[in-house]
Amino acid sequence: MSGSEHEESKASLLLAWQVRGKQALVIGAGDVALSRVNHLVRAGSHITVIAGENESSIHPEILDLYSKKKIHALLKRNYKASDLEMYRTSRHDIVYDPHFLENLGPSDYETLQHQIQNEEFAIVCCCIDDYELSTKIYYQCKYLRLPVNIADKPELCDFYFGSMYNRDNLQIMVSTNGKSPRLSRMVKDSIAKQFDGTDLNKAVHTLGMIRSRFREKVIVDDDLASIDIRMTWIKSLTDLFGLKEWSELDFGETDEEKKENVDKILSYFPDLPTDNYEEFKLLLKKC
Repeated sequence: MSGSEHEESKASLLLAWQVRGKQALVIGAGDVALSRVNHLVRAGSHITVIAGENESSIHPEILDLYSKKKIHALLKRNYKASDLEMYRTSRHDIVYDPHFLENLGPSDYETLQHQIQNEEFAIVCCCIDDYELSTKIYYQCKYLRLPVNIADKPELCDFYFGSMYNRDNLQIMVSTNGKSPRLSRMVKDSIAKQFDGTDLNKAVHTLGMIRSRFREKVIVDDDLASIDIRMTWIKSLTDLFGLKEWSELDFGETDEEKKENVDKILSYFPDLPTDNYEEFKLLLKKC
């Protein structure tokens, strides 16, 4: 066994982080801040940008996004510590109230959900060229238990952005754990070339439609056995064809046509439909 196999893994845990509709804070308004804002816009976040008091340093695309209401708030002033709690109007602090944590029940869920969605920053991105202040912001976020990314300082990051390949429903992230963003982009571009001419988003939409309808019509329970049956059958169905084949299948134009064609496929359960692609296509003639 080589020495490298004994080395401790330095990889990150790559996750699809759901921040849609949640508060996001970006500190700074230059090129790096713009890249963070673009990621957050695609993710559907409720974005606040603290741009600094020098208006001429604000990236014009950030101003454009604000004018198009893609950014919720653009504050043309310097950062202050209270910004990290600017939307907080109530507090159920389970860290300092173990009794509340132990007795948390359904009557508290709505209040907590409102707080999570509207009052707490789900993500903080610091994109300023001030090492001392950036470091301070990192520890302020840690004190408040807020996940934060300090640009160009991997050791002060709870997460990295990496290079993203985005096709609506399909996202692929390449990360070097902050060591070489340029290399991440090169790898991402290489992956993207492999998908030229393939409508991956259509493939994702088609298989997602089948999975959703399968759960709605065939196996509706959520016990472990039912989940295992659903996952096994959908996996086997997906494996029948490659990406290009799934992207070229036509399930119809209208919602009704798509639903009827999906139901044809589901009618084979617990067996699978044919794995002959041409025969499979014949099953999907418009209704």
